[in-house]
Formats: sequence, C-alpha cells, structure tokens
Amino acid sequence: MKGLSVEKAFHTATEAFQNCLKRFPVTVTFIFVFTAYLIYLTYTDWKGEDRLLFIIGYYLSVGILLSLTLHLWSEEVKSRLLKTGINLAAHALLIADAFLLYHYLTTESSWIEIGIAHAAAILAVGLSTFFLSFLREKNDIASWNFALNTVSAYIVTQVIGLILCAGISLLLFSLHQLFDIHISGKCYAYIYYLCNVSLGLMLFLGLLPQGNDKHNREPHSSEFLNGILHYLFLPLTAGYLIVLYIYATRILISWELPTGWVSWLIVALMTVCIAVQFGLYPTRFKEGKRFDNWIARWMPVLILPLLLLMTIGIIRRFNDYGITINRLYLATLNGWFYIVCIGLFVIKARRINWIPISFAGIFLLTSALPVNYAGITKNTILKEIKAEMQRSCRADTPLSLEQYKEWIYSLPEKQAIQINGKFRYLSNWFGTESVTHLIDKDVTYNLYSVTADIDTDTIATDTDSDRVTYSGEIDSQTIINIPAGYTRFIAIPDAGLSGHRFTIPRQYLGNGTLPVSLDTRTGNLNDSVYIELSTLEMLEKSSKHGHIPPTSFRCNSPKNLFMLTAFDIHYEKSSDEDVRMSIKGYLFKK
Repeated sequence: MKGLSVEKAFHTATEAFQNCLKRFPVTVTFIFVFTAYLIYLTYTDWKGEDRLLFIIGYYLSVGILLSLTLHLWSEEVKSRLLKTGINLAAHALLIADAFLLYHYLTTESSWIEIGIAHAAAILAVGLSTFFLSFLREKNDIASWNFALNTVSAYIVTQVIGLILCAGISLLLFSLHQLFDIHISGKCYAYIYYLCNVSLGLMLFLGLLPQGNDKHNREPHSSEFLNGILHYLFLPLTAGYLIVLYIYATRILISWELPTGWVSWLIVALMTVCIAVQFGLYPTRFKEGKRFDNWIARWMPVLILPLLLLMTIGIIRRFNDYGITINRLYLATLNGWFYIVCIGLFVIKARRINWIPISFAGIFLLTSALPVNYAGITKNTILKEIKAEMQRSCRADTPLSLEQYKEWIYSLPEKQAIQINGKFRYLSNWFGTESVTHLIDKDVTYNLYSVTADIDTDTIATDTDSDRVTYSGEIDSQTIINIPAGYTRFIAIPDAGLSGHRFTIPRQYLGNGTLPVSLDTRTGNLNDSVYIELSTLEMLEKSSKHGHIPPTSFRCNSPKNLFMLTAFDIHYEKSSDEDVRMSIKGYLFKK
C-alpha cells in the first residue's frame, strides 16, 4: 500500500507538472530562465554593465506576471488569431519597454517619473490576473473565489518552498558541522532559488483553478472570516467613524479648518471599508442577511460627509505649501473615494471588482501618460521659481552659491523659505539636473545649509537655541596639491553617489566621529570617510568669508585619503533626529 501511495503521489506530481507545461508554457519558460539568471548572477562576479543586469531581471520578472495573465485571459477567448495577436503585441511592448529603460539608464534623469509609471503599469498587470478572465460574469463571485484560491495557493507554495529550503540548508550545514565539508555560502542562495522561485512558482501554477473550477460561481462563506469581519473590522470601522464625526463636529462649532492628518485617518477608514465590502461579498450572496446588506450599502453613505473633511484638508495643504506629487495623488485618491462610496450605494454593492480595476486604471492614467503627475509637479514648481527669479533676481542664471545666497536672503523670510524649499524638493525628487539651469551644482549641495541659515536669522539670536550648524567651502581659486604617494582621484559626489546628502545615525555623535559612506569600492573594502566634528567646528570658526582650506580625512581603506572641499551639517542637541550632512571633495587613491 505504501508503494502504491508513493507511486500515486509521484504520478500526480508528474501529471501536474505536465499540465503546468501545457497550460502555461511561456510562463514556465520565464520561470526557468529567471531562476537560471539568479543562479548565474550569484555564481559569477559580473564585469559588465550594471544596467544590463537590472534590465534582464526586470524583463524576466515582469514577463512571468505578464505571461500568466495573458494565459489566463486566453483561456476565455475562442479566436486563435485574436489570442496570438494580443500575446505577441503584449510581449513586444515589454521588450520595447526593456530597451527604452536600458537607454534611459544612460541618462542622468531622475527615476521618479518613470519609476511611478512602471509601478502603475505592473500593478495593473498584476490585478488583471484576478479580473480579466471574469469580465462577462453576471456577478463577482467567480472572480472572488478565483482570487482567494490564487492568493492561498501562492502563500501555501511559498511556505512549502521555504520549509524545503530550510530543510536542505540544514542538511548541508550539518555536513559542514559533522564532516568538516566546506559548503559555499552561495549554495544556500541556489537552494532558495530552486525551492522558492522555480519549484514554488511551478507548484503555484499547478494549483491554479482551471475549467469549471476556475469559474466556480458557488458563494462560499467562512465562519472564521465572518467572525473577524463582524467582531473586529466592523467595530474598528465604527471607532473611526465616531472619532471623525466628533472631530468634524468640534471644528464646525469652532469654525476651524481640519488639519492635514485627518486625510490619513480617512484613507485608513476607506481601506477598512473596502476590505469589509470584499469580505462580506460571498456571505451576502449565500446567506442574504439584512444586516450585511445594510452595511454594504449604507456604510459608504456614512463615510461620504467625512470625505469633505479630507477635501478641505487637501485644499488647505495646497494653499499653504503648494503642489507636490504626494498631494496630487492624495487629491486623486480623495476623488476616487467619492466615486467608490457613491457607486456602492447606487448599485447596492452588487459588484465590487470595479473598485480595484478603477483604482489601477486611474493610477495608470495619472502616472504612465506623457502628461503625468510627476511631470506636472516638476513643471509647475519650476514655473513658480522662474516667475520669482524674473521678478526679484537681477543676476544671470545659473546662479553661483554667492549669488544665490545674496538673492535668497534679500527675499522676505516666508518667501525665502518657500523658494529654497522648492529648490530642495526638485533636487531631492527629480535630481540636481532638474535645477542646474537655474543654479550651479554647488548651490544644490548647500540648500540645506541655506535653510539652516534662514532659520538662524529668523531666531536671530536666540541664545537658548540648541541647533548646531557647521558649513564651509574652499575658495574657487584654491589650488589643491596631490598628496604624496597618491596617483588617482575621484570627485565626490560623482554620478555613482546617490543623493549627495547623508543621514548619519545620531549614536555617532557620542564619539565625535561621523562615518560617511562614499559608495565607491576599492578591492573588497567599502570606502567610508571618518569626519571629526571637532575639525568641522574648527574649520568654520577659522574660515575667512566662509572659505575653508582643503582638509584631509582618513578613510576605511588605508590606501585612500579624502580631501574635503565643502560641507554642511546640522542637528538639534535635544532632539532624537539623526544628523543631516552633505560633503564635497576628492577621494585620492594609491
């Protein structure tokens, strides 16, 4: 009997594997190639372009998801010509996108715009896996069952993969402990790739419902899920509603504007509301309880007045601080909430698939089109800055650091903070190249110190202030001698140094030395420069007109030496916040 059981299990696994190959041939191919790519990446020390590695990984991982949703959709289409055409067109677009990304990586443009666009597109492709095959259904029960089975299958297969990976890894580690057999650390990575990526995903594909099981229209009700919804999530929703209605009453009586924080509380409330709608959906069809149907239809109505609080809070943030990417998306999310609440009430929550589909569609439209929120934000802020420069700045662009400081300090305090903040926002989100046609790169490295100077002028002279700020730079005419024994140097920051600004954990203030990673590898050492706070303080105190002499600091690698040419650092003595710092200089190498 045991032999028959083993033989049957082996036969079942083999049959499932064959069905998987037959049902998802392209997806299986992507999985195998992606696994081989990960193994090769771990095994070799890649000497080629990093961007090529990234693009290959991007293409293969997205290809798995794209091919899966296309296979599932193709099962619902009878026309072979239509299926073949759509599949070829979709994969051609993915290949074209990979080539465009590869070319884009050669530029110095910011990743924010193209990154958000691709996140929106990948989200749309991922959600289509659950809904694209069920557009002709009369209700959403079949897609709900399929989505639940799909998510459950993925979790189960990944847990199985992890258990198998842990068991094999323990066996290999035992060989090392018991027989002193050396096992390379890379072997454990290979085991993970084979167990969780290759085997785990293959098992996942094999467990996906097909045929009549795929379109299971029988509503299933889980007592466990119902208990969680009725006794945990519904009371939580009631708590949110009570707090927000009390707050709304208070600000209405005092005739105040809501704070910006209320928006995030309403986002949490809507998230719980949508989760309740999805959780109750099959139960409402199976049991038809009046209370559940009342909750599904009238809960969104109770939330509708609170959305007005969120709208007013967003308008206030726009008026006080101007446009940002986050605020544009938050305003759009607010508009989508209105659509969801009104839509659920009008259709009595009979359909729910349109909720995630509309979210993905709006996210895609506002992110992936040539005119998108990131581009709108960038162009709007630049337009505001240019208008102010034309009005009050007499120097020609791009402004040097001295010209920028002279101009920014000539503005009223509030306006100076706003303009400098806009430059900082553009530099942080869109890269320094977004503003270098207006200000020199030297200025972008010192925007935080300018902010600190503005704040210092504001509190003029507040001797009780615990803000610590040091800054300085060498004169542009200073000659830097190459230290004896060094033959090469790298300008810091360079194209490989992300952001040019650093956040140093506050714990390092205790020993007076701040480790700053230069993100440049020499041999097997990750270069860091160790900068003493006492030296920075001495440099600022002894500087003439803000100019400091070139100053050398030791590095992690004994073969390197860092020559500091500009810096700014600030932190609060009594605060728990980390130290913010930016540096500029040259890394000399032997």
